[in-house]
Amino acid sequence: MTEKRMKILHVLTDRNIGGAGRWLLYYLKYHNREKFAVQVVLPHDSLLVAAVQALDVPVLAMEEMEDKSFDRKAFKALAKIFRAERPDIVHTHASMTARMAARRARVPYIFNTKHCMEGAPGGLAKKILRREINAVFSDKIIAVSKAVRRSMIAGGTKPQEIAVVYNGIERIPIPSAEEKAALLSSFGGKAGEKAVGMVARLEEVKDHETFLLGAKRLLEKRKDVRFYIVGDGSLRKQLEQKAAALGIREHVTFTGFLQDVEKIEAALDIAVITSKAEALCLSILESMIAGIPAVGTDSGGVAEVIRHGENGFLIPVGDSDALAERLDELLADDAKRSAFGAQAKRDAEATFLAEQMTRKIEKLYLEAGK
Repeated sequence: MTEKRMKILHVLTDRNIGGAGRWLLYYLKYHNREKFAVQVVLPHDSLLVAAVQALDVPVLAMEEMEDKSFDRKAFKALAKIFRAERPDIVHTHASMTARMAARRARVPYIFNTKHCMEGAPGGLAKKILRREINAVFSDKIIAVSKAVRRSMIAGGTKPQEIAVVYNGIERIPIPSAEEKAALLSSFGGKAGEKAVGMVARLEEVKDHETFLLGAKRLLEKRKDVRFYIVGDGSLRKQLEQKAAALGIREHVTFTGFLQDVEKIEAALDIAVITSKAEALCLSILESMIAGIPAVGTDSGGVAEVIRHGENGFLIPVGDSDALAERLDELLADDAKRSAFGAQAKRDAEATFLAEQMTRKIEKLYLEAGK
């Protein structure tokens, strides 16, 4: 007799493919189809719709859903879906409305993945409110790093409600020297240049200004470096103007959004993240699994990825001088850069593969169903 599959509904409100979307796609690619029947609820115009369907996973597309956590008008539609589908678990990604609707529809178990750092703890009243909301509308919260878990506990969430499961990634093909040169050349790279890049949304929390200031400082010492700012966002024009004002615009490439971002992540000599707050940082992990060392700010979960002095360097948040110094140290020493890169690849493969993440998530699902 065939064992009944556990029915899981994932809910995302994202219209673009960000960190939560990539988490979902990795999970869907590796989930156990014999034990779990998975569907995904998305806005009808989300870029994730086609990506999920390409993995042969059903999508429940909603006209009513907005790209925000609390969406009053989506509540009834979500509750109707949950009553009709009768899932064993609704697994949300930031959608407070979906958690509320799942509770109203009497879904047996509600999961929520916390993909970002919790906001400032606030006063006692705010902590109590956050604790009660999480307790009422989530049976299990998955934090993508220990730092996220700590921030949630500081904000009032009960520790026993939170499980840490690191984000998972896939191995990235490592380009040959010729492939690397051709790719970087397509973005303005020149022969003999070293490639230092940052893959992140062009938003305030990522602190690209520190990246540009560090670039200026490094270029005062050596000119054989090109800096790649990969991604898009509301600050693009402002950052382009900042690069020009610093006199380094000719050494900085803004690639915009790239669909196959892993190719440039694997073509860098050093990967950088300068975030003021970071849950884990998938882009750094993806470069590391391709054997690229990293320099990142000691913010949130970055220290769980970059091991200072072993696979990269940690620097204080906002310290452009420290960024320039560490980049110079790695660029000046090919042997150290290579050794750090090799260790980065080993570390990423040991802890951050998508298959590992998926098995841990499914173990939590099965425990909930007992």
